[in-house]
Amino acid sequence: MPKSVRAENISRILKRIMKSPVSRVELAEELGLTKTTVGEIAKIFLEKGIVVEEKDSPKGVGRPTKSLKISPNCAYVLGIEVTRDEIAACLIDASMNILAHEAHPLPSQSDREETLNVMYRIIDRAKDMMEKLGSKLSALTVAAPGPIDTERGIIIDPRNFPLSQIPLANLLKEKYGIEVWVENDADMGAVGEKWYTKRDDSFAWILTGKGIGAGIIIDGELYRGENGYAGEIGYTRVFNGNEYVFLEDVCNENVVLKHVLSMGFSSLAEARDSGDVRVKEYFDDIARYFSIGLLNLIHLFGISKIVIGGFFKELGENFLKKIKIEVETHLLYKHSVDMSFSKVQEPVIAFGAAVHALENYLERVTTS
Repeated sequence: MPKSVRAENISRILKRIMKSPVSRVELAEELGLTKTTVGEIAKIFLEKGIVVEEKDSPKGVGRPTKSLKISPNCAYVLGIEVTRDEIAACLIDASMNILAHEAHPLPSQSDREETLNVMYRIIDRAKDMMEKLGSKLSALTVAAPGPIDTERGIIIDPRNFPLSQIPLANLLKEKYGIEVWVENDADMGAVGEKWYTKRDDSFAWILTGKGIGAGIIIDGELYRGENGYAGEIGYTRVFNGNEYVFLEDVCNENVVLKHVLSMGFSSLAEARDSGDVRVKEYFDDIARYFSIGLLNLIHLFGISKIVIGGFFKELGENFLKKIKIEVETHLLYKHSVDMSFSKVQEPVIAFGAAVHALENYLERVTTS
């Protein structure tokens, strides 16, 4: 459902204050809003305890201005990333300071009950930590492989995933009495990259692992698409020499590792650093397949900045150069493509999920 003008203004002002302290005058100028609108919404933020005021150092003659900044103690939120192999979590305050993060492997072939129990233990620990600090957990977001029904909080049906087709958001909300959202993992990786690196441009963040997907940021905002699964490049159809298959079926982490082991190497790092011509040729093949998905993103969304996270970072800089060559060779028209591995060392997807929970929670508090 589209937001009202007032809700949209609240969201824009909130996100700008989350980025860095800013005065009311600067908010009005940057966002193209009237001073009255900014003042009214700022008053609500102050009354709700979401922001605090701080005096700025005077710039020349005149009274010092006051900036609005997020109160770090107004909310504590949890981001949870669920994969087929593990569950990672990141706890942050309202200033996006990381208070704790952890990861727990899941048993092989884990079923729904085992997976939920691991998640419950992680949430319980976060709640206990907050209670010891005299506060409470405000909200959480679960990030999982897509496709996701974000409106109902349901993981629809990713392959071989234990939490498909259950009302996960409602289940957790009823159990813990807090706001809960369920989101696509690649989308949350893009959100994490955006906020961790403080960027407001357009880019695609690529998740590479057991599956492959992309989170798309357009002018600083997450783009989901009409049905909520924009960026699922892992389902790009490619020809493997015999038949058309999905991109992630030839490029996912398990397939690459299995092939490397079949060549006699004990690890991916050993193969990467070996100088073996077979490894180079294989990595070149993977780069060619992968470039097809990236070209689709660039041509469809007009994006020329690509950030690659996850497993492919382990393949090294030569692999990245090969992907860039493949992409630039087949562009519709020749232009520069900014392609890099993500430099975020923290659990970027869980962090992005936590920031998503923070944004949504603060918006709901403000508009309630």
